[in-house]
Amino acid sequence: MKDYLNYDGLAVMAHRGGSLEAPENTIESFKYALEIGSDIIETDIQLSSDGIPYIFHDDDLKRISGMEKNFNELLASEIDELNIFDDCKIPTLEETLKQFPNTKFQIDFKTDEVVDPAIEIINKFPHIKKNLCIASFSSQRLQKIKSKLSDVTYSMGPHEVLKLLLKSFGIYRGEISGDCLQIPIYRYGIKIVTRRFVDFCKRENIKISVWTINSIEEMDYLIDLDVDGIITDKPKALINLLASKNT
Repeated sequence: MKDYLNYDGLAVMAHRGGSLEAPENTIESFKYALEIGSDIIETDIQLSSDGIPYIFHDDDLKRISGMEKNFNELLASEIDELNIFDDCKIPTLEETLKQFPNTKFQIDFKTDEVVDPAIEIINKFPHIKKNLCIASFSSQRLQKIKSKLSDVTYSMGPHEVLKLLLKSFGIYRGEISGDCLQIPIYRYGIKIVTRRFVDFCKRENIKISVWTINSIEEMDYLIDLDVDGIITDKPKALINLLASKNT
């Protein structure tokens, strides 16, 4: 098992640094997530028009800054001038890795264009690769990254998740690429995070984390199922719930 996954119990995974408790995907939110005791920070990367990877989720800037522009239309110098959430900046991937060298990150590559520039940045920090898990909603994108970036952990893409579900029913028997699993409770209206499937993942020695969970009821359900991680916009609420269960 990869070092990144070598832990016991349930990992508190702060989605975008805890976006309902702190300004999402900023240095400030990452500091907040660590200060309250989060185990892993989930984040995203997009690319500027001149090829600089930034910590940012959306394809456009409207929700975060009110600008009617796509993220990849702006130069790095223009992005650096933006203030978001009143007085926060949009950090670069390089700045983030420098500032948090001992922090576990799950990094979602949002576009094909960001792949090569982000790999170039990550390879500048070989000592922290063990702290990185790479994710994407594109299995093809993940395969491209895997062919170019070693010594990191990989989450399964959509194709691999489907294969694992089929394998749990004995329908698929082939190899499945990926080190761990992050899935929602429901997909296409079907409940996929069940005790049967969680137990199957445990037998296969595959860590299973669930996103994006913000209600106490769903957190409670997943804790009782013994999942390995919960990705949440409310990490403090999850930490408090875990503490209450241990008293």
